[in-house]
This record gives sequence, structure tokens and C-alpha cells, in this order.
Amino acid sequence: MPILAGPLKGTRWVVGTAPHGAWLGRLERQGLTWAVNAAPPGSTFWDVGANVGLYTLAFSRAAGSVGKVYAFEPAPENVAALRRHLALNNVANVEIVEAAVGEVAGTLRMAPGEFNSEFHVEANGTVEVSAVSLDEWRAAMRSSLPAAVKIDVEGYETEVLRGAERSFREGSPVVFIAIHGERQHADCHRLLRTWGYEVRDTQGQRTVDESWEWLAWKPGGA
Repeated sequence: MPILAGPLKGTRWVVGTAPHGAWLGRLERQGLTWAVNAAPPGSTFWDVGANVGLYTLAFSRAAGSVGKVYAFEPAPENVAALRRHLALNNVANVEIVEAAVGEVAGTLRMAPGEFNSEFHVEANGTVEVSAVSLDEWRAAMRSSLPAAVKIDVEGYETEVLRGAERSFREGSPVVFIAIHGERQHADCHRLLRTWGYEVRDTQGQRTVDESWEWLAWKPGGA
């Protein structure tokens, strides 16, 4: 059915693949508003931890017919739902990368959570998946630097950033990141600041120390 309201209004959605707020247009509304306006048409976007495609679809709208979206997602069930959402909406500017993202390429053990959005890295996880680092992947693909990046990886944020240091130092992508855990909070803030980023709460209502969802950008960046 079509999403009823919000930045993705009219987008066709499979009910049950995410909380009902997705098709009602309430889920992640502020983040999706950012995503559809994150960069001009023709830009490259990275959706790291794409899940079933809510942000991927928003980035697709932003990218336009000559832009490109890369959606990184390791969970087979989520990839299947993501593919269905792309097909339902005749999306042609998205490429799915069926892999987890970390500091180095290889494999990772992962485990499901209570919800499909909670598939996470765990040392004793029952599922083994391929993993990429964003820098190595970009070099191999000869991909353009991204204009905007969303990261939501259930506690593996530090490793994702470490594996993207060259891309973040060389480029100036705007970053929307969900933080999970005290260590990740401290490490991610330090890394982003070291690379020249300003960081704030996505809603601008709390300090960074109090916030677990950030928007980060380089002052004067592209």
C-alpha cells in the first residue's frame, strides 16, 4: 500500500516489514526529511544498515535519475524485503551490497534481535556474513565519494567509521548516525571531531552527550 504521509508519501510499502509507523508516515519522519534533502540530485549516497529500505527509498528520491544509492545490508530477510520495496517502486538508482560493514573486509558473526532491525554483530552469533570496509569497497568499485551517509548498525558504529576514515577525510559527506552503547558514543564522537566534523543532536534539543542520534557535517564542506 502507499505510505500515507511524510517525506515518502505515496511510496509503495509492504505492510509488516517494519513497524506500522512506516506506512503511516510517522516512523523516522525527521530523519527521512533530512535524507530526501541531504544532497542535490546526481549525488552518491550510502545507506549503511539499510534494513528493509526506508532510508534507501528516501535517498533514492534525493539522488534522482543520475544519482546513485548504495544500500549495505547483511540480513537475508531484510535484503529480500528491500528488493521488494525497490521493485514495487520501480527504483533503478539503488545498488544493494549484501554485506555487513566494518573496519576490515572478511566475515562477521551476527545474531538476530527481537525485531528485524536489530540484527547485530555478536562474537558467538549463529549467522556468518560477508563484511566490507567502506574505504576498501569504494576503492574496488571506483565509486564516487558520498554526499550523505546514514549509519544504523546496532552497536558496530565505531568499526564502520574506522573502515571509512579515508572517505570521510577526503570527502565531506553529511552523516546521520544512530549510536548504540557508551563506548560507541565516545569513540564515534572522537573520530568525527578528529576528521573535522561538527556533531549535534538530530533534533537540536539535547547536547551531544545526551543524544544517541547525531547529524554530523564539516563546516564549509561540500
